[in-house]
Amino acid sequence: MKTKGNYGIDSPGIVAVLFVLGCVLLLVASLVHSAWRGVAYGLAGYFLLGAGAMLFYSKVGKLALRERLLDKIPWRGDERVLDLGCGRGLLAVGAARRVSSGTVTGVDVWNRHAVSDNRAGSVLENAAIEGVKDRVAVKEGDARKLPFADGTFDVVVSNFVVHELKSRADRQQMMCEVARVLKHGGRVALVDFIFTDECVEDLRKFGVEAERKRDGFFSFWVSAILNLGAIRTYHVVGRKS
Repeated sequence: MKTKGNYGIDSPGIVAVLFVLGCVLLLVASLVHSAWRGVAYGLAGYFLLGAGAMLFYSKVGKLALRERLLDKIPWRGDERVLDLGCGRGLLAVGAARRVSSGTVTGVDVWNRHAVSDNRAGSVLENAAIEGVKDRVAVKEGDARKLPFADGTFDVVVSNFVVHELKSRADRQQMMCEVARVLKHGGRVALVDFIFTDECVEDLRKFGVEAERKRDGFFSFWVSAILNLGAIRTYHVVGRKS
């Protein structure tokens, strides 16, 4: 079995808050009148389950999600790939394992609040651990203004970056850049839990035949139930005409 890289804890601040809230509510449940005890225990369980689920996703779930997303691309093995908002290199390393004669470039601004120990060096460390360092490079860049020429890449992938852009205009500009740096016939595959319908609409405006698909039946509905319907993860896949 191949050694897996360390891709950090996603949204570590949120995990910590959920855990602390759960513990505080357990304490409250032990002190309040019995009429409210069940409510406090129920809320404590919900917050602790949320923290546990996020930890499980960070260490196990996102590795499986990576493979489901990358399976959407019909790989040849010689592609030039861009991982847009690469973080610690989850998709970049996964893509590099599929392009034995290709290259992968990871681009990010490395927001340390998004993933624990989020930095450019972590991408290369994980690439080395998984045996693909010779095919992976990193570059700092903004998703709204990529530092690459038109038609540079055969494939663009992205993992939970769209929701980080706060305005509709910024998200549209990201899709414009994705389409711009793709070669004709190039492929895009991205995943997020909100704004994915916008991604499809915008990619189509910029010449990419895109569609949206659920991230697996089981994972899709478990995520939706645990988050009271607020999070429903979709893949957006497309081909530039």
